[in-house]
Amino acid sequence: MSGKRMRKMLPRLAMLLFLFVISGCGHVKTAKELYREAVRTYGECEIVSQTESDELTKLVLRDELQGFEYTISSGMQDIVIDGSSFGSVQNTGSTFQTALADYVFSQCLNDLEEICESAGAVCDTDDISFFIVMADNAGDAEKAALACAEVIQAYNLNGRMDNWAIECYERGTESPYYSERFGSVVLPDIEWISREQEIINYYTEMARMQTDEKAEYLRKEEKIFADTGADLDRVVYVLGSDIPTENTSPVTFYYFRASDGTEYYLCDFNYYAENHYDYAWYTNYHDVVPGSGDE
Repeated sequence: MSGKRMRKMLPRLAMLLFLFVISGCGHVKTAKELYREAVRTYGECEIVSQTESDELTKLVLRDELQGFEYTISSGMQDIVIDGSSFGSVQNTGSTFQTALADYVFSQCLNDLEEICESAGAVCDTDDISFFIVMADNAGDAEKAALACAEVIQAYNLNGRMDNWAIECYERGTESPYYSERFGSVVLPDIEWISREQEIINYYTEMARMQTDEKAEYLRKEEKIFADTGADLDRVVYVLGSDIPTENTSPVTFYYFRASDGTEYYLCDFNYYAENHYDYAWYTNYHDVVPGSGDE
């Protein structure tokens, strides 16, 4: 086997070894373990009912702070890779967030609908997004979202809904009845975040995860792929995404200041490492920031 092929296989081999280890020591959590986890994660609660077996432990709990019920469970989940079975691993699941959202809407959805109607907007909830506001223009959407956030924030006890977002879109005429995204309001802050700012926030978070956790956003510039000096053959193709396909393809450069004051950029496309296996957002961070290491 060639060294190049072996390097490509190493990440998968490491993952398989990890799965073997965790599947060998995994077990269904006991009712006591699940209860302690629920209290630690969500707060004090009361056990309404419980079932416990070798395959599954399930608790129905009543939240002490706000009074709604939710479930938390533990079972064994099979590990299947490329059609082959590699044992099983313990999996814990909870309906807490869904139950909390349902509780909040049971208390104030009528008020939220009235707020949206008065602002020339409509609202909706689904299994993917917490709360959606749809309007004909960004101004109406912003007005409705900020007012709704004021109401919803009153139910955000102990910060348990922090980072939940009210998402705003242009109202459409066909399912899913919305199209262009206008922006959002994220709890607990009652502040409007435009779509442009959402994108900047996203790439700032990517820069902090991938390069420097204290990276400071500076600006963005629209250029072309040739300005990166990168190799088109190493661009990661993501289905449904706009990616550079030629040297004249548009690319957005997001500029940041590293902890040592050095300026660098991160671009809006993913790029394979030299092994053509690992990939990350394309950046010149490792080329310009002293001591930052190789790609």
